[in-house]
Amino acid sequence: MRPPAHATDVPRAELARTNIIGYALAGAACLAYGASLILAKQVVEDTPPLLGAALGMTFGMLVLAILSAPDVRHDRGTRRRAWVWAALGGLAAGGGITCMFLAVSNAPVVVVAPILAMNPLTAILFSQIFIRGMERLTWRVLIGAVIIVAGVIIISLGQNT
Repeated sequence: MRPPAHATDVPRAELARTNIIGYALAGAACLAYGASLILAKQVVEDTPPLLGAALGMTFGMLVLAILSAPDVRHDRGTRRRAWVWAALGGLAAGGGITCMFLAVSNAPVVVVAPILAMNPLTAILFSQIFIRGMERLTWRVLIGAVIIVAGVIIISLGQNT
C-alpha cells in the first residue's frame, strides 16, 4: 500500500490502522535486528566477518527476491528515480550489515548493540536533509533521540569500568 501524499488525504481510521501496522512491523524489525546481532556474533566465531556479512546479505536477498517477485511482475513502470533511491538504500544497508559483522567480531555484543541503537539519530538527520517535506520533526522525537544517546553513553561507560 502506497502512503498518501499528505496525511489529510486519508480518513483518520485508515491512518490509525496504517500507523498500527507500521508500529507492529517496526517492532518485528527490532526483534529481527536484535537477533541478527547474536547470530552475527556466532558467525564471526567460525568465519571471517566479511564472508559472514556476504552470506547474510545473500540469504536476505534471496528471501526478498522470492517475496517481491509478484510485485516485480505487476509494477514494470517503476520510475528511474526509485531505482536510484533503492540502489542507494541497498548500498547503505549493505555497508551497515558489513560494519555490524566487523563490529561484533571486534567488540562485545552488549557494547555494539547500544551503539547500533543510535541509528534513529542518523534517520532523524537524514530525514531532515532528504525528505523534509514528508517527515515532521517534533519535540517528542528529539527528546527520544536524546534519551537514546544518554542510554548509549551510560552503557558504554559501564562497560569500560
